[in-house]
Amino acid sequence: MPEPVIGVVGAGRLGRAVRTLATAEARVVRLYDPRDTGSWHAVPAPDVILDCSAPALTGPVADLCRDLALPLVECVSGHSGEQLERLSALGGRTTVVLAHNLSLGNYLQTRALRCVADVLVTMERAGLKGVVPEAAILERHPVTKAHRPSATAQTLAREWSQYTGSPAADVASLRSGPAVSDHEVRLVWAGQALTVAHAVHSLDAAAAGAIGVADWAAGRSHGTYTVHEVFDHMMAAMASRPSAGGHAEEHKAAHTAAQAEAHAAVGERP
Repeated sequence: MPEPVIGVVGAGRLGRAVRTLATAEARVVRLYDPRDTGSWHAVPAPDVILDCSAPALTGPVADLCRDLALPLVECVSGHSGEQLERLSALGGRTTVVLAHNLSLGNYLQTRALRCVADVLVTMERAGLKGVVPEAAILERHPVTKAHRPSATAQTLAREWSQYTGSPAADVASLRSGPAVSDHEVRLVWAGQALTVAHAVHSLDAAAAGAIGVADWAAGRSHGTYTVHEVFDHMMAAMASRPSAGGHAEEHKAAHTAAQAEAHAAVGERP
């Protein structure tokens, strides 16, 4: 079965990284000029759209996906409430993935935070006092980052509040230093602290994740998902694979298949 043809909207760093990686993997890519939305319908239709542009183009991108019934991986953050409602409505017609962060590391960071929160809440319910710490989120991006706090930082804060019932004490932003980003969750008790941190040094990580998520979205009919829900679906599919048994060749084949799926899902392409 041929790999899905990917349509890329956006000429910024992420859009370029996606195009470079997809081309290196001999993928077919259709380019949509963000400066000329009127030409978009003349581009041969891909199987899925990756929007790496800006919030201002949310409307035209949604219209394109609605008109052509194309799945959308929305890699843009900083949407207004109205724009998010429009994307949610689009999910009634086709697949929409809201991808605030496409990297494997952030997915694991979030899962680790949930695990920590689960342990602490269990201890609190057992009667231990003061086990749920003060939490703060710190995110760093270069000065070119348009808005603050980042969507990733806001999501981490929501995760903590959802799983512990305690809001983050602060969500702080720093605009300095090199590309790409750092996100830290700092948990502080009296006399000790724990930091759950993730750093991205290259947009290749996000580009690999974007292509894997695009492949997943291309096989769905409709619905609105977060990128972490997509990763959860991928992990569930991997976990449900039958055992390879005792035969070396069967084991090797299953291992290779699992690696290939993980490769596409979580961004080990670079």
